Amino acid sequence: MNILSRNLELELLRTFIAVVDGNGFTRAAERLHRTQSTVSQQLKRLEERLATPLLERNTRRITLTERGELLLGYARRMLTLNDEALAALAETQLQGRIRLGSAQEVADGGLADLLAHFSRLHPGVALEVRVDANLKLRDEVELGELDLAVVFQEPGEPHNGVKCEVVDRLRRVWVASPDLAIARDEPLPLVLSNGPCIFRNAVLGTLDAIDRPWRIALSTPSLSGMRAAIRAGLGVGVRTERWLEPDLQILDRELPPLPDVELVLLSAADTGELVVERLRTALRTSLLP
Repeated sequence: MNILSRNLELELLRTFIAVVDGNGFTRAAERLHRTQSTVSQQLKRLEERLATPLLERNTRRITLTERGELLLGYARRMLTLNDEALAALAETQLQGRIRLGSAQEVADGGLADLLAHFSRLHPGVALEVRVDANLKLRDEVELGELDLAVVFQEPGEPHNGVKCEVVDRLRRVWVASPDLAIARDEPLPLVLSNGPCIFRNAVLGTLDAIDRPWRIALSTPSLSGMRAAIRAGLGVGVRTERWLEPDLQILDRELPPLPDVELVLLSAADTGELVVERLRTALRTSLLP
């Protein structure tokens, strides 16, 4: 075997990952700032190099082949190591301060480990992290009180002077304790975040649209308080499916479907600070599905 055929080009792997994460060539081309033709050619080169198809294509979506699934995990690890090595060699002297905001669910979903790793790579960067409600964090980015925030928002929500990058679109689901019995002839007991809250608004709007009676069993600003109340069987809550705890059951049939929610990175539209962009890249890589 030729020695060159044993080496995988990182650029081709980056394109492969972008196509998978974007579920197609259009979004991959947008993320990579290339034409769809270039993206298609690069994926073809990778498949020829490996002598195996990686994707199955149809008119609606793409799916990974068995070999594609095998490669995907390795590709992510290789690019992560590559990016970390470049950052460690070229930017160990990066200096500055970043004021980061995070939604509670994201903060509980492994954000601390990511930030600890970022701090080890960039010891000269001071991180100030604020965990709060989505709408409050969005306002603080708009007011210049935060440099960057990872939050949930309703799809297509407008922003004033803020750069918004959609990282993922998530399904919102009704959740409850397996022991909770829902009586159809009584108001639905709800465990919700204090308002204003996009999850609270989505819940009440969905129920009101079908004239389903409801009552607030517990309202709290704390995600841990919501979890405890739901586990105790006080009522029904709403979460994203991505970070859902395994001991909570999803109520698919009993209640109406909820609208999806976007996971986004928000920052000032004119920010050009290298430290902010480096953290944005790390967050994007970690949060992509």
